[in-house]
Amino acid sequence: MKIGVIGLGAVGSAFKHVAEYFYKDVEGYDIKGKFDWSKILKCDIVFICVSTPEGADGRLDCTKVDSTLEHLLKDGYTGIVVIKSTIKVGFMDQATQRYPHLRLVYCPEFVREKSRLQWTANPDRIVLAGDDDDIEAVKNILSWAEDARIIVTDYRSAEIGKLAHNAFIATKVSFTNEIEAICSELGGNSSDVMNVITSDRRVVSKDHLKPHLGPYGGKCVPKDTRELINASSSAILLKAVEEVNKKA
Repeated sequence: MKIGVIGLGAVGSAFKHVAEYFYKDVEGYDIKGKFDWSKILKCDIVFICVSTPEGADGRLDCTKVDSTLEHLLKDGYTGIVVIKSTIKVGFMDQATQRYPHLRLVYCPEFVREKSRLQWTANPDRIVLAGDDDDIEAVKNILSWAEDARIIVTDYRSAEIGKLAHNAFIATKVSFTNEIEAICSELGGNSSDVMNVITSDRRVVSKDHLKPHLGPYGGKCVPKDTRELINASSSAILLKAVEEVNKKA
């Protein structure tokens, strides 16, 4: 199959680089630089990796994803469209209604920005939502990730799952910072305290549970956590996590 990648930022460029290692025909397109859109339309499957920044309302701004889908629909694209961009809760349901003739699959990306090539080539999991036949085609394309756990679910669960993953990271960071503050107040050694916690077999990873690293930040964790906060009236803990982060 001929593969297209739309959006060549951190996620898209890494995905294109890895895909080119396994497949000969990979086309890239980005609004920055000189690229040929007509080559994208000839691809059997395209992966959308455009940015979705935080909007003024605290929700993710999916304008670039929408405009890309509109462009593909207008130009009569008939292949599979895989959205890897992080999207706001409910976007895929809206997209299937607005673009019923597009074969939409949601496959959110889970990469560590500083190690995006390695994580793209060897992901922990692949989350897929969409039509069964289209999902199988995407699985075949991503067959290089032979050790990844495949999770097939519905659109809404995939959307929330991606956001909840980053919100969990945010929670771990804020928990660690709060324990550090408590230790400073009460005279404890925060590193020793966190060693007590991370020595438990139920705490699988010590990532984000190390004191003295400061608040969480970056491009994804803050805005994805805020998307869940603003999408739901039940995000009491996550609001507290954000408040702890401001004080760290």
